[in-house]
Amino acid sequence: MAGRKKFKVKVRVKVRNNLLRRGGAAAGIVLGLGFVVWISGYALRSSRDLISGRFFSFKPVSIEVNCPAPEAAASARELFSGTLNSPLTAGRCRELAAELKRRHPALSSAKVFRNFFTGKTEISAAVEPVVAPVLLNGATVYLGETGRLMRENLSGPQTAPFLTELRGAARVAGLVTFLKDIKAQYALFSSKPVKLECGPEPECSLLLEDRTRVLWGGFEFTGLKVLRLNEVLKDAAAKRGGPLRIDLRCFREGKIFVSEASQRS
Repeated sequence: MAGRKKFKVKVRVKVRNNLLRRGGAAAGIVLGLGFVVWISGYALRSSRDLISGRFFSFKPVSIEVNCPAPEAAASARELFSGTLNSPLTAGRCRELAAELKRRHPALSSAKVFRNFFTGKTEISAAVEPVVAPVLLNGATVYLGETGRLMRENLSGPQTAPFLTELRGAARVAGLVTFLKDIKAQYALFSSKPVKLECGPEPECSLLLEDRTRVLWGGFEFTGLKVLRLNEVLKDAAAKRGGPLRIDLRCFREGKIFVSEASQRS
């Protein structure tokens, strides 16, 4: 049996060229993707180096402090004076701002801004307004607008129409609004308050200039309580000679209790 004939497969020139072009394109795509991956990795490493300060870091050439309290502004200048012409990172800025608030708890905020174009560092600090000085367990502290009791006053001299005394673990919730209301109504009192006392119990009491003690109850209905208190004082003045004890703790139910004040009051 004669052997089978062998046939040699010949690829036409046009088909061969197409195959070569496709293979070259695929190889080009693979090389291009590899280049993109390499560039991306390089860019990521470079950005990390930039952020970490290997290539560039912020070095302040000047410092500006914006704070209405001179003592806090002086502390800010002292804290940041050592950063001039030295690397100042964002983390270091946060540390110095926290230290400034630790030194001056009456600050409501302290922020640091870095200008990379001018090289200027700006420290902006705000003061929490003081509502009233308060005597807390024998020591003077300051009640801030947020209800915080602070050991310093950066709001300037404070004048209070009456003394506010807190004893023990006295509540301060609602006290800020109440003090503002009382100050606004102060001129309407027929006998002016001289002392507000608050203790662990829910209610506070007012001592008036005629030695009348008023158990004030809750902090609501301030304006109405002042009007009714004046009426009670006027009516009781004709019937009783000495100082009174007026209980407004049931004012919500429309009840007011009047009795003679004890000698302790």
